[in-house]
Amino acid sequence: MKGFLNIHTHSSVHPDTEILSLSPASLPENQGANHASVGIHPWELTETNADALWEDLQKAIEDKRVVAIGECGIDKLKGPSLDLQIALFKKEALLAEAHSIPLVIHCVKAFNELILLKKEIKPLQPWIIHGFRGKLSLAKDCIRHGFYLSIGAHFQEDALKAIPSDRLFIETDEADKSIEDIYQNIAQVRGMKLEELKECINKNAEEVFFKA
Repeated sequence: MKGFLNIHTHSSVHPDTEILSLSPASLPENQGANHASVGIHPWELTETNADALWEDLQKAIEDKRVVAIGECGIDKLKGPSLDLQIALFKKEALLAEAHSIPLVIHCVKAFNELILLKKEIKPLQPWIIHGFRGKLSLAKDCIRHGFYLSIGAHFQEDALKAIPSDRLFIETDEADKSIEDIYQNIAQVRGMKLEELKECINKNAEEVFFKA
């Protein structure tokens, strides 16, 4: 895959070089996605809809366009009880293991819990924290525990500089900035040539999302 790879977006602009993040139920009708990630976002989860959302996800995972589970995760500021979020996150992580695809993670104020879950589950598939905006110390901690970090329009410069090239991804998420502008900004901060950064991200993607 060539070009400015965008591993997490909610609106399709360049279908060949982006992974569109969708709810499981919306995937069948969305023909704009060449590559998709599907997951149960903690904001969408309730005590009453958990079973139905899980059924939708199990159906969606059979779509050949799906290259990742997510976004899923844990959010202490919004969503249902932490216990429910963690229980469903575990199921999604195990589903990713069963299908040998990576996990794209939404994490807000719950990195300690996330690291403990990674130690408990011991996944063989990559776990990617999307939209990472944390400080240098958190970035180092996440890298030490084997996470990939996906950077968007907003980030801490010292944290970005500390991410090893083989653990880095780039995304737009819901930002107004284009993926090209985000690449330019990240390349400048990291002191890399733009083409070098593109090659790095594409190599990572081939190893994580498109290894089949």
